[in-house]
Amino acid sequence: MKKRKKRILWISIILLAAACVVGWIMMKQKEEKPSATVTVETASIRSLTATVSAEGTIEPVTQVKISAEIPGRITKLSIKEGDVVQKGDFLVELDPETYMSALDAARSSLKSAQANKLKADADYKRISELVTRGMASQADMDAALASSQLAEADLERSEAQERQSRDNLSKTRLSAPMSGTISVLNKEVGELTLGSQFQEDVILVVADLSKMEVKSDVDENDITSVDLGDTARVEIDAIPDTTFRGIVTEIAQSASNLTGSGDFGADVTGTNFAVRVVLIDSVPGVRPGMSATVDIETDYRYDVLSVPIQSVAVRKKGDGESVTQTRDTEELSSRQMQQQVSAGVLDTTKLVKKDELETGVFLFSEGEAQWLPVRTGIAADRYIEITEGLQEGDSVITGPYRSLARDMKNKDKVALQDEKKDDDKKKDQG
Repeated sequence: MKKRKKRILWISIILLAAACVVGWIMMKQKEEKPSATVTVETASIRSLTATVSAEGTIEPVTQVKISAEIPGRITKLSIKEGDVVQKGDFLVELDPETYMSALDAARSSLKSAQANKLKADADYKRISELVTRGMASQADMDAALASSQLAEADLERSEAQERQSRDNLSKTRLSAPMSGTISVLNKEVGELTLGSQFQEDVILVVADLSKMEVKSDVDENDITSVDLGDTARVEIDAIPDTTFRGIVTEIAQSASNLTGSGDFGADVTGTNFAVRVVLIDSVPGVRPGMSATVDIETDYRYDVLSVPIQSVAVRKKGDGESVTQTRDTEELSSRQMQQQVSAGVLDTTKLVKKDELETGVFLFSEGEAQWLPVRTGIAADRYIEITEGLQEGDSVITGPYRSLARDMKNKDKVALQDEKKDDDKKKDQG
């Protein structure tokens, strides 16, 4: 009986020890299990170009909107949209009958005024002679002089009316002010024109389509980087897979505010500046109104150390701990603060001050992610300049994005992604 109890005791001890060993092994495996599978890229020497991107529309560099200065009904149209015209070519005629009648009336009034002026001058001369002979009084001569001056004023008014009537009649015929293409035609024969100098009523537009530009809207945060003469790459939506060269020729001095709906339904006001980029290259088939995107080249760096943009993260100083909100309240205007708080997208209790943050990258070293603070320079489309903190050839973790942006911490265990398996997986999916 005692032997049996002793055997049971030994078996219990052995099982307990085995359980402890298994538990220790499982704990060790759990501790050594990588928290993420990552991709890496080495820091390398590259030439970088910083760009500012903006969307816009194609417009002719030179175009003239033609409106009638006088009201009238269109009786003739010698052109249609798309026609090429030369400077001075006849374009539009308004009904001239009303203005011809007005000119005839003005000419008749002018003749009457001329006759009255001749009579008044003759009366004044005759009375002047009588005064010298003592046959008329000074009062009679003063009256004759006043009549002559009134007749002269009436003559001048009639001459002005005749000139205005003649000018109005000439305005019934509209000619091309420049050589170009009829890009817009808003009126047809029989339609009325307002003819006001204070209200635009465009009949047609003549444009020089040989020289085009992009009128784009650049965000206020980027406009300080843009200068006159900067080169640009232009992509036109209607002409895919082709890039054209351009140059910045005009930058607006005043902002234009655009209001739209944000991701959470709140109204968001964007402040933009109009920037005109003239196309250097000839673009066959391009038309006014086409959508385009411009990438304005604002700065250059040659042969500098760089890493992929997505590998650079912002963390709390010292330990690489992620932050919930990286924008300082000082970076937000009072209106932006109010808009974001009202929309529920800004938690003011989680704001981190600028002096508590640092920019850095995670290095891959012997299965660990090591946080390394760095200083950055200009950013290009895919890469960003590193001015301090890294050495050429350092292995920098570039993904996955979620881990770099939020989850990854200093000294986390990580494993390299098997590129061959990943390629095979992509092929299978394809």
